[in-house]
Amino acid sequence: MALDPVLQAIVTICILVFSAKVLGELFTKIKLPSVLGELFAGIFLGPYAFGALLSINGTMLIQVNNDIVRAFSEIGGILILFVAGLEMTLTDFRRVGSASFVTGTVGVIVPFLMGYGVTMLLGFNALESLVIAAALVATSISITALVLSELGQSRTQESRVMIGAAVVDDVLGLAILGVIVSFITTSAPITLVNVVLVVFESLGLWLALVVSASIILPRVINLTCRGKSEETAEAAATASCFGAAALAAYIGLSPIVGSFAAGMAVASSKAIERIRDYAKKISTVFSPVFFALTGAMFSIQSFLTLDWKYWVFFVAIVVTAVVSKLVGCGIPAAFFLKDKRKGYRVGIGMMSRGEVGLIVAGVAISSGIIEQNIYSAIVAMVITTTVLAPILLKRDYEKTSPTKATSSEKKKLGRSWLHRKPT
Repeated sequence: MALDPVLQAIVTICILVFSAKVLGELFTKIKLPSVLGELFAGIFLGPYAFGALLSINGTMLIQVNNDIVRAFSEIGGILILFVAGLEMTLTDFRRVGSASFVTGTVGVIVPFLMGYGVTMLLGFNALESLVIAAALVATSISITALVLSELGQSRTQESRVMIGAAVVDDVLGLAILGVIVSFITTSAPITLVNVVLVVFESLGLWLALVVSASIILPRVINLTCRGKSEETAEAAATASCFGAAALAAYIGLSPIVGSFAAGMAVASSKAIERIRDYAKKISTVFSPVFFALTGAMFSIQSFLTLDWKYWVFFVAIVVTAVVSKLVGCGIPAAFFLKDKRKGYRVGIGMMSRGEVGLIVAGVAISSGIIEQNIYSAIVAMVITTTVLAPILLKRDYEKTSPTKATSSEKKKLGRSWLHRKPT
């Protein structure tokens, strides 16, 4: 007797949330991002691995194609970007500084162009090449920040440039995601002119959304704080998150772009600490489903193929991912910091890809734009760069005497232009 779809969804969500959080905790203990643990939980329990063995009367317990599970996953993606937006106001974004802004911007343009060019040369069509290029864009700075903290280098010039540049390339990466979604929904012909027009249109719509949300939402949240009812501000923040996501989808952008804009706007409210704590708690339920489901779509068989063309593609995008950030972020950082080694460190620190790359890949495979082998290669690229970046960064810092590095930083910090107040 087949299980009811609702019961299937309940069982799937139960298993995915628990296993993802447990494995995420284990990865944290070995000093890797918890998101990788959540991703591997999905890979192990997916239909392409051990999930195929977990069944009742021939029906698999973990259903990745269940509509309710997919809805949980989409809500998870929306909440992930809402929580990310809560960490940065529009004012903070304006104050990242010219070094971070240039480094982040060039660090988006170079990987995107290199990724698009390499994949087109390998014979992929224009839309597949756009998806792969978009997945190469955004940096996941969390693991880099952890390594810098452990090494006692969190307040150095290069670390500040890294964090600021990561903010910029996350925002631009989301704008590029909006471009991809626009081409998916409109089926417009992909030409250079169309890409440029859609980029500017998406950026314009996103900025308009951010500015209008930053004017309206903090006032609404502050107004709800005056009431005597408990958690009214949290309810208003939730409505803001999903309302902005729906509005973004309506105007042709990705819903997660809207939730990120709502998060940036709500970050300026008086109840930000309460809302931040609340959003992280509800995200605990939904975000593991998103990453586990993303992992569940990863086919181990397609990755372990003997097809030389696949391995040429995989090696090409990993090399592109590494080189493009070293060039796109390292050279501008070296110019502003007037130090090649520091520029190299910034390039390494910006190397790891993460949530946005996985979201791009997830959106693309769900829409049928890319095939399983492309998806598997993108996920493997994210894992490879995320593991590689902290190893290389730690090794580079260990080559320099900690005492000398600290002394050198102290001398330069006082006169550095990075400490000037933004205009």
